[in-house]
Amino acid sequence: MFADEKFSVFDEIISSLPEGYALTYSPLIREGFHFCLQEVNRKNAVVFKEELTLSGVEVDRYPEKKKIRKIGYFFDEVFLKNVIEGFEREGVEAKKLELLPAKFKKVLSNKQKEEIEFFDSKLQQVFGTSILSNLKDRFYLMNGMVVEYYNLLKNSEVDALVFRVYYGLHYFPIILACKMLGITVIDVQHGINGFKHTCYSKFKSSEINSPLLPDVFWTWSDMATEMLIKDSFIESGALVVEGGNPIFSSSSNKAGKNILYTHQPQSKGIPIPIEEIKRIYQLRHREVIVRPHPLHVDEARAVLDLLKKEGIKSKLEDPNKISINDSLCQASVHVTYSSTCALDALNFGIPSVHCSDLIGDVEKEFSTGLLFRGDEITKENMIRDNKKSVVYSLGSEDKINYAVSKILLRRQC
Repeated sequence: MFADEKFSVFDEIISSLPEGYALTYSPLIREGFHFCLQEVNRKNAVVFKEELTLSGVEVDRYPEKKKIRKIGYFFDEVFLKNVIEGFEREGVEAKKLELLPAKFKKVLSNKQKEEIEFFDSKLQQVFGTSILSNLKDRFYLMNGMVVEYYNLLKNSEVDALVFRVYYGLHYFPIILACKMLGITVIDVQHGINGFKHTCYSKFKSSEINSPLLPDVFWTWSDMATEMLIKDSFIESGALVVEGGNPIFSSSSNKAGKNILYTHQPQSKGIPIPIEEIKRIYQLRHREVIVRPHPLHVDEARAVLDLLKKEGIKSKLEDPNKISINDSLCQASVHVTYSSTCALDALNFGIPSVHCSDLIGDVEKEFSTGLLFRGDEITKENMIRDNKKSVVYSLGSEDKINYAVSKILLRRQC
């Protein structure tokens, strides 16, 4: 089951709530849908139960944000390096913090039980499945760690924290502790947010006061911002700044020659677009570079064997040693099933062939002229064209400085 399908299930359930109801823990529940929901089979229409008393959290329950003099981070030094240096140029001290060992507290508050059971009851009633135990485990982890991180952060004396992937399970208790201490939480975009990304899309008015949401969303471009804020109330509860990709890369005008295939894990049910790869190879007669997900390199070796059996010249790329933008600089065409590397290809005017509506929705919205379905492949449109390039994920020191100054101005007032 793909992420956009999971989002559709979540969105349908949350949309069944009447106006005036509020949710405290929806970001953590969104994360549970994103990673735990495997299969659904519709049984009924969504029906709202009147006896629920979803009341959310009072915003003024937490202290005002501190003036930012010291910013913390936990890891991702390579990814966050330029962001940290941007704050340091403004006289803000930076401090690395260490994640704590996981600890579970197997208790749930009445509010937590109410929200968990609301979502899971809807899953059972309408879609014939349950993720109740998965959701409980996630809340047990948060409940076991929030006091530990409250003490760590209080002693660290940081005024802000910068993250990549705010919805990582280890971050939720940290974000909650930050709210209790007046610490600003900054989530730096790590890739596409997407119109149907479960943890970034279409936040309802009932969700935006959640103490599990970042205070600042750092996006890469106006396109990325639009994907975050479209049909969403997120800006009512958070600052959105366009700081660019923290990993700087220039848009090279040098025409690449390879066909780049970004492979996604079959273990998650994502098929190999073999017919699309074969069709492009027959047209371009160029070597296919297989770029696997960093956590699934071993799986991609089987892809090489498959391509070679089809008579396709190919080799494997190490995604831990070369950035996607640097890889795309060497490519003339990109092909994927649903990887959002298709959007990174826009930086270079590289045509991308995809098989997913998740990418197709972007093309419908922005009309780049560079995203194609398999049945749209022709010799003429499989050519890199720098004139069609659309800046999506290129970073620079100027963009970093702009975002940092905007955040500091907001928090220094």
